[in-house]
Amino acid sequence: MIYQDENGLLLLRSDKLGERDWRSDHTYKLIFGSKGGGMYQTRHQYLTIGQRQFVIFNPLQEHRQLHMSGEKFLIELDQKLLKDASVGLGVTGREMEFAAVSYYHPQIDRWACFIRELIGWNSEKPAEANQLLVENSFTQLAILMVQYGLGKHQGTMPEVVQDEVLKLVTDAIKQSYEQDWTLDGMAEVARINKYQFAHLFKERTGISPYSWLQLYRLIRSQPDLIYTDETVLQIAMAHGFKNVSAYTRLFKKVYGATPSEFRTTNRFN
Repeated sequence: MIYQDENGLLLLRSDKLGERDWRSDHTYKLIFGSKGGGMYQTRHQYLTIGQRQFVIFNPLQEHRQLHMSGEKFLIELDQKLLKDASVGLGVTGREMEFAAVSYYHPQIDRWACFIRELIGWNSEKPAEANQLLVENSFTQLAILMVQYGLGKHQGTMPEVVQDEVLKLVTDAIKQSYEQDWTLDGMAEVARINKYQFAHLFKERTGISPYSWLQLYRLIRSQPDLIYTDETVLQIAMAHGFKNVSAYTRLFKKVYGATPSEFRTTNRFN
């Protein structure tokens, strides 16, 4: 089933879940793992979407579906809607560009589950009921994407952890993210076994503790690329990366551009 208006489109389907052709257009796309998740590919990486996780593709970002399990839940949003949401939230000066990362956030999860359930509940009612529901939900999703979507507009990792123990760890990491954190060190702050900690962290955020740390370092490095004349090497080392190669590989994987290319594109935007 498809619902759409001038602001976007919502697609729910249980067929054509296998490999599809490459796609790109002028909309933002959020793909939600509503049932069993799945896998997508960009020109730079493979993205596994876990159940109740999501990924956001930017306008003109080439991607293709490799498979989805059980159901495909796709939302396309017009660029102007995201722009209006960002201006309304005080995020100005740069175009919205999201990181190619699959992760979990409780607010976006609640939105997706709520919309998905209501569409099911209204299946026996006139189509206008769901159409009205979906049309009015696009603005809500745009606001949530600006607030909680990982991307170059963020100055930090969006708050996601609702567990007090894990929040203690993420707060500690933020205060000294440049240091050489290990899983043992994180678990020590949490005061639980490191294997329990790693499992709990992945369950609550959708990504591993180390991946969270590296993404946080990358996000914190972005202003230095845009607003300073420090070298890429200096920026990488200042933000906790062991070498410039690791920094460049992660940047390319997440944004499809090297730090130098990112700096050139965003320097005067």
